[in-house]
Amino acid sequence: MVNRAPQLKSHFGYRKFKNLPYRFLFLKYDYFLQDSLIGELKRRDHQVATLPLPKNTPAGEALRTVLTKAVEVRPDAVISINAMGLDSQGRIISILSDLNVPVVIWYLDNHLFNGPYFKEQSPDWAIAFTYERALEPGLRNAGFQHVFYLPLATDPALIPAHEDARFSFLRNRISFVGGTFTPAVDTYFQAEFEVVYDQWNPDFGTVKQASGRLDLEALFAPFQDHFSASEDFYRFMAYVIARETRRYRIDRLSKINNQALVVFGPEEWHQFLPGLDVRSPVDYRHETPSVYHQSAVNLSFTTLQQETALNQRYYDVPLCGGFLLGEWQEALADQFDLDTEVVTFRTDDELRDKASYYLSHPTDRESFIQRARDRVLKEHLMEHRVENMLDAVRSVCHESG
Repeated sequence: MVNRAPQLKSHFGYRKFKNLPYRFLFLKYDYFLQDSLIGELKRRDHQVATLPLPKNTPAGEALRTVLTKAVEVRPDAVISINAMGLDSQGRIISILSDLNVPVVIWYLDNHLFNGPYFKEQSPDWAIAFTYERALEPGLRNAGFQHVFYLPLATDPALIPAHEDARFSFLRNRISFVGGTFTPAVDTYFQAEFEVVYDQWNPDFGTVKQASGRLDLEALFAPFQDHFSASEDFYRFMAYVIARETRRYRIDRLSKINNQALVVFGPEEWHQFLPGLDVRSPVDYRHETPSVYHQSAVNLSFTTLQQETALNQRYYDVPLCGGFLLGEWQEALADQFDLDTEVVTFRTDDELRDKASYYLSHPTDRESFIQRARDRVLKEHLMEHRVENMLDAVRSVCHESG
């Protein structure tokens, strides 16, 4: 089909984002914000055709599949989260760009872990959004001409319709919903990585506690020459970050040392914190909202790839009417009022003291819950992110078209 480039270019020669409703081809992969994004586009009456593409689909097969579907749909843009469905060398993006088909990628993780790693001139019609402001320069260096900051968001569909009696015991408990990152450690593991990691013996948690953030580029710079291929270096980064996130979560939870603490997650938590009250993992859409709503205190620990960004809990917990005690992140100052809407900790002592205080002061919790919820409803729903995304994409397409 690529050999039919002249015909394809003529086929896709229509002006993008000219007429409503818009048409989107969404490369679908199992990711937590995907359904909310698709749902919001449809709520605005846009047409969304989804195309499931397994993660390891060979590039040639993925290209043929995407082009065949695009010919049928005639999209205003192809959308992917985390570049899923797109090859790591950027071939599919480059070909679509040459055909004047915009490719919109919303990175909800570090782009280095997924690519693409453009080997040639950057495509005109590739548009990248990132949830992490610190990654904007890296995306431009990677070959994206159009880069925008777009934080995470939440969905009113998460608001629990009623209180789930199974979680009523949480009214006097401190809860954490999350895993140990062991699956990510196993995914990225290579024997060479472990040797370098053991020799390095980093402690990102201590660095973050001391400075308030991590500079991943500076931390990993001494190791870049250890790997002949850049992709291997990025996998090493992912491995170390997963290992350190696991250690960070274990260390932080161990400091609370409070019988009120309960963790919803995999049984493997017992391997790292024997005696911890571990409950079965909860379904994100149908059970987690009730956990957030009924817990006296909800804890948030970001993954250590997030230098400044907020994770999903900062939006979901207030939306569901829950109280959040989260670690300090720079993006908080841009998105919430620090005095009236969020309660944060930087050190282990602050975490322990504030968890204990707010556990026994429900009135103080309520004022933060209501103000944070008002802010989320006003500024941090998926509808707000989609509006910003469409404004940016329309601007790029009209300037380029």
